[in-house]
Formats: sequence, structure tokens, C-alpha cells
Amino acid sequence: MKKHGENFISGALILSLGGLFAKVLGALYRIPLTNIIGSYGMGLYQLVFPPYILFLTVAQAGVPIALSKLIAENNQLGNAERSRKIFRCAFAFLAALGALCAVLMACLSQVIATAQGNRETAEAFLIVAPALLFVPVTNALKAYFQGHMNMAPSGATTVIEQLVKLAVGLACAIKFMPDVHKAVMGAVFAITVSEFGSLVIMSAVYFAHRRRNKYVGKISVGWADVKSIAPSIMSLAVPVALGGFAMQMSQVIDSVMVVNLLTVPNATEMYGLWTGPVNSMLGLPIALSSGVAVSALPGITKTFYSGDKDALKAGFNTAMKLTLVIALPCALGMILLSRPILSLLYGSLPENEIHVASVLLSLSGLSIVFLAILQTCVSVCQAVGKPYATVIIVSLSIVVKAAVNLALLPNSEINIYGAAISETLCYLFATVCVIIYLRVKVGLKTDAVPCLIKPLACSMLMTLFITVALAFFNGFFAGTVGTLVLIALSALIYLSGLVALKTFDRSELPLPVRQK
Repeated sequence: MKKHGENFISGALILSLGGLFAKVLGALYRIPLTNIIGSYGMGLYQLVFPPYILFLTVAQAGVPIALSKLIAENNQLGNAERSRKIFRCAFAFLAALGALCAVLMACLSQVIATAQGNRETAEAFLIVAPALLFVPVTNALKAYFQGHMNMAPSGATTVIEQLVKLAVGLACAIKFMPDVHKAVMGAVFAITVSEFGSLVIMSAVYFAHRRRNKYVGKISVGWADVKSIAPSIMSLAVPVALGGFAMQMSQVIDSVMVVNLLTVPNATEMYGLWTGPVNSMLGLPIALSSGVAVSALPGITKTFYSGDKDALKAGFNTAMKLTLVIALPCALGMILLSRPILSLLYGSLPENEIHVASVLLSLSGLSIVFLAILQTCVSVCQAVGKPYATVIIVSLSIVVKAAVNLALLPNSEINIYGAAISETLCYLFATVCVIIYLRVKVGLKTDAVPCLIKPLACSMLMTLFITVALAFFNGFFAGTVGTLVLIALSALIYLSGLVALKTFDRSELPLPVRQK
């Protein structure tokens, strides 16, 4: 019998629930932060992230994902000692590259801020630069445990990191208001503090692991090992890095194009609404589904190298099913309840801004499904040794996004809504392409009934309930309590549908292990 920790859904749920809880904390952070610093302050704050994440993508160079895959692969082949050597080489490389990227961002802070159209962000890039060293090293430690199918350290650390950011960020924002600039810089400083805290925690977990397994510290890595290991790491890390770079370019495009192409005088405020309240809502289900993608990589890698094609197909379908089970109801719920949810969470924003944000959320709701599927399929491509295909697909989708932005954002009638439309079309294009690729080139296809039709049927049942409730009982479900009750009832109806249709069979569920 499989160990409980090796069950795919167990690992996916640990990461998904940890990611969801972290995103909830992030939303709880952004809600009061938005209410404290306003839409302009939030616009400044959000302008920091696209360049920061882009630098972070370079600083990690795809190595953590490659590390997770290679450790799982070598463990499957019985090469435990090589796994430990791979980890040491990857750790040293990430520490050096992270330090280099931190220095580079600090040196280019003025240039980046000028390119974005708002020089007030230059100081923020200096403040957040040290995190470019902390995050890659932390993720190397997380990848080590993920490669061993132990997802608990990653999930727990992610939550603690958000708690630290919430506490430090809100304290700084409150302290420095009404000076919006200083309050924003304080919130950015919280990012660096939280990432350092995450590094300290993961280091403690790793050293505790070493004490329990003393053999881990008895290997030595020579130059011959480095020359042998480096090609293995880079053969996967390079396409992963390119794919991550391309994905992040989607956000960088918005950070540059939105503010510069919008013809309205409050472009920064509009960008703040799009990347603040709206993207924080979109990020919640994506965080939940991303656990599936992360867990799928080492799990499907082990299955792929075992040579069991039936198990590989089953693992792929389980990953796709879990992805859609998570993403479909979240997307439809966001579309139908965009205004009540935003009014509940961002009540201090002016009515006109809540209206704009709710339309943005409705327009971009379906992107949740497309991006969730894309994340899972990208991990599957990496697991079966086809990483470059996703790089090309994602790059082409970025071209689609830029073209739609150019066509729609300067139109005063469409305004900021063009950003939501372009994002949805971008991920739709990428998702269709990667599904076709997996079917044609890899031979992996989704079983329609369990993976798509059953989750879709349950989602439509939930949608029908919400529509009827809003049409005939709107007064009862109005306000804070009513909105929360409606969300809870909708979730209950959806889960009941999943159980009634037997969406998951017993072999897929993480059942406890019986002790013999």
C-alpha cells in the first residue's frame, strides 16, 4: 500500500490548501492595505511586482522546478546519493544568481521606474532587491522536500510568510499614513522581511532533517560532479526559466502598457484597481489550483520513468480533474458574485471604483479556468521531458495579449476593461494550444466525462442556484452576512454534486494507511 504522503491528491491538497490559505491571508492583507493607502497607493504598490517577479524568474532560472523533478527521477532510479549532490549544486548556483540579480535590480531601479511611467517606484525596487537573494535559496530548500514527495514544509512556510508580510506591512502602512509614498514603501519593505523569515524557517526545517538523517551531510561534491550534474539541471531549468519569463512578461506588459496607453487621467488608479482588488480575487483560486501543478511534477515524473503508460495516463487525468474541480466553480462564482464580493471586501472604495473592479472581475473570471489548466499542463510537459513546447506556446500567447492591449486600451469606451479581455484571450489561446500538443505529441488526452463533464455539471448546478437566489431572494442575500451565506450554500451544493456524481473514486482519494 502506498504511503499516505506519497498519494498525489494528498500532496496536491497540502500545497493547494497551504497556497489558498496564504492567498486568503494575502487578500486579507490587501483589503485593509487598499483601504489605508487608496487606489493610487495600491497602484504604486502593484507597479513594483511585475519587474520584481521578472527579476525573480531570472534569479531562479527554473532551477527549483528542475531540482524537484531530478530528485524525484533519481529517487525512482535508486540514485539517492546523486539526488543529494544535485541539491547541493543547485543550492550554490541559486545563491550566487540571486545575489547577482539583487544587485542588478538595485542598479536599474531608476531606469525601471522611468519606463513604467511613475518614478516614485524607484525607491521600492531598492527596498525589495534583497528578496531576490532570499527567495531562490528558500525555493531550493522547498524543491528538495517536494522531490521527495513531502509537500508539508512548502505549504506551512508559505502560510507563515504571508502572516509576517501582513503584520509588518499593515503596521508600516498605518504608521506612515497620510504620507502615501512612505506607506507604500513600508508595505514593500514587508515583502523583504517576510521572504527573509521564510528563508530562516525553511533553513531550520532542512537542518532538522539533516540531524535526523546524518548520511545527508556525508557526501562531497567535486568539480567532476559539477560538470556531470550541471547539464542535467540546465537541460530542464533553461526551458522552465524561459517559460516562467514568458509568463511573467504578461504582467510586465500590463505594467508598461496600461498606464501608458490609457487615455484617462487616472491611469494609475485604474491600474491599481486591476492589479489590486481584481487580481487578488483572481489569485485565490489560482493559488489553490497551483498546488496541483507543483505536486504533479514529481509525481508524474516518477510514473513516466517507471514506464507504466496506464499509470501515466491515470495520473494526468487525476491532475486535470482536480484542476477543473477547483477552477470551474471559482470562475463562475467570481463572474456571478463579483460586485457583492468586492463590496464586501473593499467597502471603503468609492462606488464608481467598485463598479469598475466588478466589471473587470466578471470579464476576467474565465481566465481562472484557462490559467489553472495551463499551469497543470505545463508541469506535465516538464515531467515528460517536453518543456520547450510550453515556452513557445506561452510566448505566442503573450503576443496575443500585447496585440489585444494595443487595440483596446487606447479606446476610451473600453478603457481598463481591455486589460481583462486581453488576459482572458491570452490564457485561452495558450490553454487550447498546450492541450492539443499533449494529445498529438505525447498521447495524453483528457477523459471527458470524469474530468470535464462532471465538474461542469456540478458548477452549472451551483450557477443555477446563485442565479435563482439573486433573482428572487436578493434582499435576503444582500449585505455582508447574506453574501457569506450565499457563498457557503453555493459551495455546499457544488460539493454535494461532486459526491453524488462520484467524481473521484476510492483509488484517487488520500485514505489513511492501516498499520499492520
